[in-house]
Amino acid sequence: MKKIILVIGAILLLGLILINILSVDTETMATDGIEINTTYLKDSEDLVADMSISGNLRKEKTLDIKTLLKEDNTISIKNVQSGSEIECIVINSNGKKVFTEIIKGDAIRSFKSISGVGNIKLVLNGGKHDAMIIFNGDEINNE
Repeated sequence: MKKIILVIGAILLLGLILINILSVDTETMATDGIEINTTYLKDSEDLVADMSISGNLRKEKTLDIKTLLKEDNTISIKNVQSGSEIECIVINSNGKKVFTEIIKGDAIRSFKSISGVGNIKLVLNGGKHDAMIIFNGDEINNE
């Protein structure tokens, strides 16, 4: 009698597991990955002028970008996804943080720095991303 109850219990458990696996809608499952397209400054192979980000992340991801900083700088962000956040950290050529802010939605931010090559860290939160980011927009017109 105990064997029959164990067999029936195991079959029911296996059936519930299969129902849960088969009922998951694969279209609603979040994918993990982003596509990044960059435009480089003039003849440079590593100094970024602008970039677009699109995709979905399951967990936070940090992008590290090099760009040319001036005394007066701007970062323009057009973020289509209202729920996504981008933390922007700018580090000048001396290793000093000159700007840091968490940005939601569209934004244009200005900051001062010493001229030279700097690093920009973009920390993307988990979720959907669809954004265009332009560093010192007037530089793009000089290509």
